[in-house]
Amino acid sequence: MKGFALILLCVAVAVQGRSTAVQTVASNKAVAALGENPWLVHLRLAVATSGFLNSCAGSLISQSWVLTTGSCVENARFIWVRYGAVNVVNPSLVTETSVVRVFPDWAPGRVETDVALVSINRVVQFNENIAPVSLASSLDLPESTNFCGFGALEDGPGEVLSCFDVTLSGAGEISFVAQSEDGQTTQFDNGAPLVSDGVQIGILVSGESGTFIGPAVFRDWIQIIIGETLSA
Repeated sequence: MKGFALILLCVAVAVQGRSTAVQTVASNKAVAALGENPWLVHLRLAVATSGFLNSCAGSLISQSWVLTTGSCVENARFIWVRYGAVNVVNPSLVTETSVVRVFPDWAPGRVETDVALVSINRVVQFNENIAPVSLASSLDLPESTNFCGFGALEDGPGEVLSCFDVTLSGAGEISFVAQSEDGQTTQFDNGAPLVSDGVQIGILVSGESGTFIGPAVFRDWIQIIIGETLSA
């Protein structure tokens, strides 16, 4: 019976990944090219408490771990990780896992500690479309950078990866805000990385408000969990 339920979940994931709605990308956004954001992953989750599917994002930080938010993976029964995808229906690789590690001080509503790690349960081979991102070692911020996410459709999560420029405020603080006239982050982008010059400087914790937190604060905990030393 459990095997049958898993088959139904997999079918549901496949169906949800093929929305009949058309996602349009505004003229002031740019559709991402394959390989431009090799660290960005799309997460599709089966939620244990409701039976529904949810979508969010994360960043590949090693061959076996993805960085995202606790609110993204909360109550997840299964997680399908899609790598190297500019459209979620055609990723370069998909893996499945149910193993997560949530930052100990996080609880629902605690934005400034909303961090989690997803164990991939295998060693992912890197290539031009799938590669890890370095994590910032300080809370310094540039004045502006570029954000990429799958966004939203009228009836649910988006499927096409697009990017737009954002300006940042709150340098030196654990949490900061990204603003843009070109696009908007959404709840389905939660967990997505904010990257500048190949270094992840933020984790999106609230797509509705464009709020990020700096991963630098969590480097020690991340290194303990993944059993690796992060590059400076």
